[in-house]
Amino acid sequence: MPTTTVDDAAMGDDIPAVRRASRRKTAVVTGAASGIGRCAVERLARQGWEIWALDNAESALADLAASAHVHAAPCDVSDPSSVAAAFATLAAACTKIDALICSAGVVRVASLIDQTPEDANLMLGVNVLGPWLTVRAAVPLLRAQSTVSDPARVVIIGSIGGIRPKVGTGFYSATKAAVHVLTGVLAVELAPLGIVVNAVAPGTVATPMASAVAEADPASGFKPSGVSPLGRIAQADDVVDVIEFYLGDAAKYVNGSVLPVDGGTRAAFAKQ
Repeated sequence: MPTTTVDDAAMGDDIPAVRRASRRKTAVVTGAASGIGRCAVERLARQGWEIWALDNAESALADLAASAHVHAAPCDVSDPSSVAAAFATLAAACTKIDALICSAGVVRVASLIDQTPEDANLMLGVNVLGPWLTVRAAVPLLRAQSTVSDPARVVIIGSIGGIRPKVGTGFYSATKAAVHVLTGVLAVELAPLGIVVNAVAPGTVATPMASAVAEADPASGFKPSGVSPLGRIAQADDVVDVIEFYLGDAAKYVNGSVLPVDGGTRAAFAKQ
């Protein structure tokens, strides 16, 4: 999406540098080191957004930060002190942010009977506490220059699993259902501040996390969904297309939605 409304070149070289900088939008992306988060960082950076990439995979962050307009901030989204430290760094460098994309997530495959408390706590921490802590920390910067007619945007990555849960990923699905609930309540609570909150619910996406899930122990009862009715699984770009819609002017009045991005997989049961 364009980040300027006037052709700077047509105005000549005398346009003030501060004015140019003020037109660049700023986004924060969690889970930025891989998968959907990384794709979002790369897409938005190419479009001229200033990006703060948050992840606990510091080596991958360093690689991202070599790109133009990308800044790295190590962050464990499940740890309140780590989130606070990351946003203190942001606040020292930014007066406002225009968008927050909460993409950090983890899955551990097991039946509900066999799921370990350690893995359950990990998923709760990253998938549920993570977006909650991150949104709370981001609110002062999100509301700094937003209005109800031109709101800041929050996009949270949910899952089709939170709509149609699956054996073998029951606890993960429960965390994503919780994310969808958080999305709705945050949307209503933050709307008066000029912040809209929406969720994307992907089906199977070709990411490292999906590859790991596909190799799950058959004893868990988990079966991959396979291709969608469209004849393929999603690429990360398919999900980022929808994130980009949420960040654009066409979605400024969209608030509290959970949009499936699964090629129709959850729409009806089909013979396998």
